[in-house]
Amino acid sequence: MGRTSHICLGLAGSLVLTACSTMPSTPPVTRPTLQSQSGLHLPDKVQFLQTDKRWARQTLGGSGESLASDGCLVTAAAMALVNLGFQTDPGDLAYRLKAYGGFNSRGWLVWSGLEKATSGKAETVFYDRKDNAAVRSCLSAGYYPLVRFNLPNSRTHWAMVVRDSKQGFYIRDPMISSNTPIPLSSRTKTIDAVRCIGIRA
Repeated sequence: MGRTSHICLGLAGSLVLTACSTMPSTPPVTRPTLQSQSGLHLPDKVQFLQTDKRWARQTLGGSGESLASDGCLVTAAAMALVNLGFQTDPGDLAYRLKAYGGFNSRGWLVWSGLEKATSGKAETVFYDRKDNAAVRSCLSAGYYPLVRFNLPNSRTHWAMVVRDSKQGFYIRDPMISSNTPIPLSSRTKTIDAVRCIGIRA
């Protein structure tokens, strides 16, 4: 979770993300999208929480904001990268992003830093649209959609979509511990932004 002025918003016209030392393994080059009777879904190998004590106090760039309070976007991005075959976690990714100029002075994620932190292997896709079709377009291409929405307290938040079904999208939320993905509809009715992370062809 994060304030609208911090990392969980993180995309107000700038391209923003994080960095550490073990990440650039060789990810798979095949698109991982799977189709079943229940709809499109992507591999769901990991769940990270931004409040995990292993990295909760780590700061976002030089902003002084922590992963625990404002690191939902970095945490969601780390889950996407692990699912794509990279070896990382939110703390590692935050460290890497610092090394590659992946945060601006306010602690917002700079997306070009994410690509640099993965030696150019990861690719980010931006949508001006913020509709379900944009999310499905990413899923069908094997890219992990990260969606931004407002929490009931009006703070901005990001989560990673892993599945589309007749019941709607299912997400991994950096604030909610769950054995399985949860319905996006349980968190919001409105998507405010769509950004996607995949492997460069």
